[in-house]
Amino acid sequence: MNQRQHKLLPTVAFLVTAALAASAQAAQVDCTRPSGHEQLRACKAANDGVDSLRQFIQRTRGIYILSIKEFNDNPPMKVAQVDEPQKAVN
Repeated sequence: MNQRQHKLLPTVAFLVTAALAASAQAAQVDCTRPSGHEQLRACKAANDGVDSLRQFIQRTRGIYILSIKEFNDNPPMKVAQVDEPQKAVN
C-alpha cells in the first residue's frame, strides 16, 4: 500500500462513522411516549423549564448523549403522573 492509500482508508472510515452518528442523534424526542429512562428523566426536566432541561443535559451528557435540539417541538407533559403509583380509594 502506498502512503496515499494508507491515509485514505482511515479518513473514509472516520467520515462514514461521523455521518452515521450524526443521523442517529437527529431524531426528535416524543415526551408523550418517552422510549427510555433517559428520555423520561429529560422530559421531567423539560416540564420544569428550559433552564432545567439544559442543566440536565449538560450534567448527563457523558452518559445519555442527549441534545437540547431534540426537545424543541415537545409540548409539556405531566410525567409525574407516570411514576406515581396508583393509590387505592377506600
